[in-house]
This record gives sequence, structure tokens and C-alpha cells, in this order.
Amino acid sequence: MQKILRRVATAERVATKRAKMKDMKWFKKDKKETSEHHRQQLHLAKAEFSDAKQAIKDDWELGPLAPRRDVGSWAGAKGSIHEARYATHGRVTLAMRNRRCQWAGGAYNLNLAIGDRVVLIDGPDKGRIGKIAKIDHDKAEVMVDGLNKSNIRLDPEVRSEDDPPIINMEIPLPISAIRLVHPIQDPATGVTRDVIINQLVHSGMIHDRVTGKRRWSRVVPGLNVSIPWPRQEEPEIKDHSCDTLRIHVEEKTFVPTLLRPPMPESLIDELRNKYSRFRTRHDPEYIARLEAAEQAKEDRKKLMDSMRTPLQELHRAERANKKKKGKPRLTQEMLEKIGEVMARNLERTRNAQALPDAPSSSSTTATPTPAATTPPSETVPEETQPPPPSP
Repeated sequence: MQKILRRVATAERVATKRAKMKDMKWFKKDKKETSEHHRQQLHLAKAEFSDAKQAIKDDWELGPLAPRRDVGSWAGAKGSIHEARYATHGRVTLAMRNRRCQWAGGAYNLNLAIGDRVVLIDGPDKGRIGKIAKIDHDKAEVMVDGLNKSNIRLDPEVRSEDDPPIINMEIPLPISAIRLVHPIQDPATGVTRDVIINQLVHSGMIHDRVTGKRRWSRVVPGLNVSIPWPRQEEPEIKDHSCDTLRIHVEEKTFVPTLLRPPMPESLIDELRNKYSRFRTRHDPEYIARLEAAEQAKEDRKKLMDSMRTPLQELHRAERANKKKKGKPRLTQEMLEKIGEVMARNLERTRNAQALPDAPSSSSTTATPTPAATTPPSETVPEETQPPPPSP
């Protein structure tokens, strides 16, 4: 038993070691890819800054002789951000997300929602207030409506000839660069004004087992003030000419009875599989394809029948002749001959059955002499010779 326990403990240690090695390998690979992505982003940003500095230096030193940089694919897009720098991004780890969302309750239970009023504490629009338009939980970034805008260069292969070379749009901001703004009443003066909230925690966590969703309240620590969630506006849905209206869906156009199925038979055929064996109506192309396949099988069978060896041809001819003659019929003479053979066989069978009884009777009694066995009144006739033939 101790030997078995030692083996089990060794197996558990080996499995734990393998799991740790696997996790460490995945962690190193993920860290390497993340570092490479960040390095590429920094290299691209440094290259753009270097080009901008060189352009300023050339304009200062060369004046009218400075090389033009707003030509080619960058025509009309001077000072904009490269589309590759905006579209691609480095991978954000869980630790980075938690650091960005530390003031808002963490990355898992983020106390921010679309529609919240926030203030920017970093960037060119520092100090301005706007509403959150989009939240990216994977990167812990938000987009504020109308703030932190920049010009993005569009590649000529992406845009059409009529589109401008640049587009002005919002750039995502990390959650650490914003703070929540909410009106709170001052208990001393009774004046309500906007207050910048630097810390939020969650309380009253409720987990719904049916839907799998979680609900909680966000509270300002120290003040014990609950910040209500923003009201989500329902999207306005417009009716189009191609839409199916609800009044048409709820209209009763078919009433089933006990004498017919709950839906038309044609609808049943349409709902079934196109190649189902229970389908009673098929497309003409499908029927023609099946008939062509059956005809191909028959033609192949006829071709195989036509390809025979001489021996097969002889056997086929013999079978045909035998079938042509039909079954043989017994004549009167044949029946008489069969009767004679049957009678002879019957007599031979009876004689064979009587032979075993004779030795048993002779063994029990004495064998009589011919004189004793012949009755006195009877005389043995003498053998006579046949008459000579007539001349």
C-alpha cells in the first residue's frame, strides 16, 4: 500500500510540474508577442515623430527649397496619423487592464457604462467633459463622443476617388485617462454641482443564475453615495416597405380542422428536406437526374451482359434450349416400366426382411430329414424331359 501511495504522489508531482511548465511556456509566448506588438507601435510612432521633426528642420533651414512631403499617398494628409498605427494595436494583458481600471472597480466589475459623463485628465482635450460612446473591455479603452479627435490618413486603395484623403474621428482613450463626473449636493450649502469622482467601488452584487448576468451598485467610498447607472436609450426602429408587419403576422389566414392537417400539404413538402424519401414532390431537374442514373445502370448492365466468354455463351445457349424444351412428360410405357421397377424393388425388400427369421427357427429345433418332412400321402413327381423339337 505504501508503494502505491508513493507512486500516486510521484505522478501528482509530475503532473503539477508539467502543468506549470505549460503555463510558463504560454506566459512567455504571450509576453513575447505583447512586447513585440508594443515595440512595433513605438517604432511606428517614433518614425512619425522623427519625420515631423525633420520636416520642421528642413523648412527652417532650406525654406522654399525644402522637399515636399504632401505628395503621393500623403497628398492632402499632412500631419495625420498613419492608418496602420490606428488600426493595429498591441495586446493588453489582464494586469494592464486592471491597472487602467483600478479607480473604476477593476476590469471584471467595471463601474462605467455607455452614456456616463466623464472628464478627460490627459491629452489635448484635458479638462473637457463628454459622454462615453463606446467601451472596449478587451483593451480597457473608451471612446468619448466628440473628444480626443484626430486626423486619420486613408490609404488610396481603401477610399474612392471622391473621398477625402483624411478622416476626423475619435481615438480611444485608456480608462485611466478619464474620471467620472456626477452632480452631487453639498450637505453644508445644499448646492448641487458636478463633482469629479476619483474612486468607485461596487456593492450589492447579485448574480442571476438563469441569465448568467451580474448586477451591482456603484458607490463612492467615504461618502457612501450611490451613483445611478445611466438610462439606456432604446434604439428607434423604423418600418420599411420590405419588412413584415406584426399585424400581418398575427392575421389568421389558415384554420385547421379535424379533416385536414394543421398546414397545407404544399407547405409540408417545402419544409421537408429536398432529398427526403417522404417528399412527394420533387424538382424536374432532380427527377431527370435520377432517371438518368437509372438508365446509366441499365446500360452498364446490358454492356456487361454483352461481354461474355465462349464458355459462358455455350452455357447460356444450353440453358436457353433447356428452357425452350420445357419440362419432360411421362408416357404410358414409361409409367409401366416405372411400375415394374417399383414392384421388383418391393419384392426384394420383403425377401430381405424374411431371411433373418430362418436361422433363428433352425437353431431351436432339430433339422428334419427329407423323408420325414414329406407327407406320406404325397409323392414327389419325377422330372420329365421336354419333348424333342419337331423337324
